[in-house]
Amino acid sequence: MPRVEFTQRLHEARAWGSALERQRNALAEAGIEVGYATVRGLRLRYGWRAGQGMPLLLCNGIGANMELALPLVREMPGVPVLLFDIPGTGGSPPAWVWPSYSQYARYAVGLLDVLGLRGPFAVAGVSWGGGLAQRIALDYRERVRGMILMATSPGVIMVPGRVSALLRMTTPQRYLSRSYMARNAAAIYGGEMRGRPDRAIAFAGMTRAPEPRTYLQQLLAILSFSSLPWLHRVRCPALVMTGDDDPLVRPVNARILAALLPRGRLHVVAGGGHLFLALQPQHSGATILEFLRGLAQDERPGTQNPPD
Repeated sequence: MPRVEFTQRLHEARAWGSALERQRNALAEAGIEVGYATVRGLRLRYGWRAGQGMPLLLCNGIGANMELALPLVREMPGVPVLLFDIPGTGGSPPAWVWPSYSQYARYAVGLLDVLGLRGPFAVAGVSWGGGLAQRIALDYRERVRGMILMATSPGVIMVPGRVSALLRMTTPQRYLSRSYMARNAAAIYGGEMRGRPDRAIAFAGMTRAPEPRTYLQQLLAILSFSSLPWLHRVRCPALVMTGDDDPLVRPVNARILAALLPRGRLHVVAGGGHLFLALQPQHSGATILEFLRGLAQDERPGTQNPPD
């Protein structure tokens, strides 16, 4: 191997090792215990932070590892939170998974069960994970007490984002190259990333590249998913959040979701792009905490959810 190429690979390996160490430290600082659990034959990496009240199951975006949700988790002290890596992302080994949201929902709720969290819970989803959260809220209506949807849509039948952003999302290249992320973050994510390549590079430093097979599986799942025919059946309280400058998932999609959900309410994040969750965590966390407190009030004796 040529000396220059060897040196370059050595630097890349050291940088990767440093990134993993930073991620481990960030999880520990957020009070999150990391472990592995076998769910329906698959080994899943998860992060759990204990707290008061019912747990919040957080579903991440396409190809994303659970560390990317840490800015939000830090802004919600005391809330019990369960994070997890989809097979083939983060620290979960890849697997041949039937690419459907129903199947992913079984693994997500199965993880709760394996960890002994068999009671009611709230579910949150960002971007791709928003579709998963919707599916969980439908399939496990008897347990889901509230739903939070962030920077997401009703699925394949949606008002499409900008073509330039969508084309860049068909590949996981942004997870593989920091320079690619720096050049393209504004076009993909908008909002807080505009004119801030430093933010793009910092965000890239917390990512782990997903397996190509996994990314394809997740793409196939969303291409076969639409919640429009059944959103009216999801009767738990729902908070729908969107940035007003999201080129990937246009804000009108959030308005559609909030309008079709029987107990949906819309919250627009000023100046927010597709990553407002990570880049405006204080605002996002405060809004979600207020919503969760309302759920706790609904759970008190003498209160009832509307019949399905």
